[in-house]
Amino acid sequence: MTKKLFALLITLSLFSASNLFADWMVPASSLPQNSRIFIQQVYPNAQIWKVERDDGKFEVKLSNGSKIEFLYNGEWESIDGKYNTVPFSALPQAVVSTIKNTYPQAVVIDAEKEWGNYKVKLNNFMELFITADGQLMGQKFDD
Repeated sequence: MTKKLFALLITLSLFSASNLFADWMVPASSLPQNSRIFIQQVYPNAQIWKVERDDGKFEVKLSNGSKIEFLYNGEWESIDGKYNTVPFSALPQAVVSTIKNTYPQAVVIDAEKEWGNYKVKLNNFMELFITADGQLMGQKFDD
């Protein structure tokens, strides 16, 4: 009997511990102000559908299907266009110039900031690695 009770207590404690680290749905008003301004400027025709907070980060899903992850300070970390392109206005001008010069017909479908640099995926299946000042560091075919 004590073994069954002990097993039940362990199971319950593991279940409750896993819930402590789950994403929390929060209102859009809980986003840092610079995150809300970014969304309004880059996606003026989209509404915020859902905001989840996890470990100090925010995951925002927009009405157009795009998903943006923000750090606790309100800076974006990644943008997944899903069925849309990532607007060039979301990226620094130097990064945009490099993309346009390298693949003029391509559009960005996914962007990530990595240590101050940018990893962008294009609709032509190319993935570019670009410094914040626009230097192309590398590229690869991403199928």
